[in-house]
Amino acid sequence: MKIENNSQNNAIHVAKDSKMFLELRKIVNRFDPVHLVEHGAPDDEHDRLTTEILDLLLQGSMIEIRNLLIHCLIWYGYDPHDFKEEDRERLNRNVERTWKEIIDWYETSQKIN
Repeated sequence: MKIENNSQNNAIHVAKDSKMFLELRKIVNRFDPVHLVEHGAPDDEHDRLTTEILDLLLQGSMIEIRNLLIHCLIWYGYDPHDFKEEDRERLNRNVERTWKEIIDWYETSQKIN
């Protein structure tokens, strides 16, 4: 699959039905930051997050992905700084696990393509 990065406006276009997007969506839906998919939300519930992560991957901004996984909670009405210590630790473990899974998946997919 060809992915074009237009450096003039930093626009990266990847179709939401592309194999790359759908594979990343599965990882993001397992992360499911506020358990929406777990409780019956549609598979496209976190497509904004999936798109943002994919854009960062294609730009090589791996550290920013970790930060996005933490701060995306604000999109859903939660401030991670307001979490109890035990909930924050669980969130951090989930973020680390998901971040590593995304990076591993991306590196593997780049070797294949």
